[in-house]
Amino acid sequence: MHINQKGRLNMNILLVNPPNIPFSEQKLLIEPIDIITLGTYLQEYNHTVKFIDMDLKKLKCDDLTRYIESEFMPNIVIISYDYHIPLHTQKALENISKICNELKRYNIKTIMIGKTVTYNPDVIKLINFDIGIIGEAEKAIIEILNANINNTKELSKIDGIVFKDNNKTIVNKPNKEKYDIDNLQIPNRELCNIKDYIDIRSILTSRGCINKCNFCPTHNYWGSWRGKNAQNVTKEIEYLIQKYNTKKIIFLDDNATVNKKRMQEISKSIIEKKMKIKLGCLASINTYYKETFELMYKAGFRWIHFGIESGSQKVLKNNNKNFNINYAKHVIKEVNQLGFRVRTSFIFDLPTTTKEDMEKTIEFILETEPDEIRGHFLALRLGTTIYNKLSKEKEIPTQYIHSDKPLLENEEYTNTEMLQDIETLINKLKVKGYKIVKDVKEWEDLENLRNKEGNIKFLSFCPSRYGIDWEK
Repeated sequence: MHINQKGRLNMNILLVNPPNIPFSEQKLLIEPIDIITLGTYLQEYNHTVKFIDMDLKKLKCDDLTRYIESEFMPNIVIISYDYHIPLHTQKALENISKICNELKRYNIKTIMIGKTVTYNPDVIKLINFDIGIIGEAEKAIIEILNANINNTKELSKIDGIVFKDNNKTIVNKPNKEKYDIDNLQIPNRELCNIKDYIDIRSILTSRGCINKCNFCPTHNYWGSWRGKNAQNVTKEIEYLIQKYNTKKIIFLDDNATVNKKRMQEISKSIIEKKMKIKLGCLASINTYYKETFELMYKAGFRWIHFGIESGSQKVLKNNNKNFNINYAKHVIKEVNQLGFRVRTSFIFDLPTTTKEDMEKTIEFILETEPDEIRGHFLALRLGTTIYNKLSKEKEIPTQYIHSDKPLLENEEYTNTEMLQDIETLINKLKVKGYKIVKDVKEWEDLENLRNKEGNIKFLSFCPSRYGIDWEK
């Protein structure tokens, strides 16, 4: 730690992606671009930044101790838990608690970021970190680093943080100022070893979403949609191609196609610069415009994800997911005809789902035949309308990756009935040449997933691999 020309302390900062319980499957992991972006931002302020991915490396608390004793002794450790990319189970908090307690032996301050600390700042009592950031991190993190973090009076002046004053939890007023993400530099992927991750680079070009689905915290956390300008996006794509010989890139934005003009400009720039790249992104049905997707395809986009969640118009309405089911069928078929590989996701046990609604979902899937289907059960996530409602009625767990069974029991449509209907869907999809994936280890040999026509079409009940058959 030293003092820079402006009289401010330059810190040794260690960014940590904590270990999951169980550890995530390495063959599915992409670089955690949200943490790397934050690290790059801190480097701009001349802090010395290192990053360790404990989940990828399958490291435990003792391994982190050995690392800081032999490799890098930080002044501050920043722990990311469900910041932009939700990968960790609720049980990962056990490991984070062990890490925070262990670091106190070295007088190393810990800062936690993400949705858990945002929506449940009292978690500081359980996890024992020193400071938590409520909402996006940029503004608060710099103010924290510029303050005397041992002085509670200074901390009390920083919007959007939680800290402890003796045994009292102090939650400051929220930070309502949104950071201009066009000011973010291209993430420094040298902070990690990208060879440790799958051969698809990830980028984040926007924050937030125009939709306010009851089961998703995105709009509450990031706010209304904000996107980087097309020039900055294409600059990063070009950089990845030139520096890393990148062949595939996934936009990890929650909703990349909100601004059709921006996406058209991105696509035109890729075409004009003759970039050879295959791309994928997440979108929503109500942001589909045929002329935009035609341009995207010419630019190299080959994969699109639509979160459908239910084939029942009633269930969609009850969960504040606003699009017309028949229009969604039209979009999926048309996008597929344009040449895209289409992935859709479904949450089988959304509130108010009945047997009749499930039958409509099955009908939707069988009629549209998306290339990839991600089958979920409801994940109750902090900051969502569903969680807020249910938590008032009874004590419920939270979870950040989906389980293999329904979490809540519906007396009108029991979990047993639901699982039987899902089995009916599975059998009908098998007849159509779909593979059913229930274990991430099945992604090791993709050729085993090909049907007799040579295509990979699947229904997956576990995290699925990006980049399958984008070359076509």
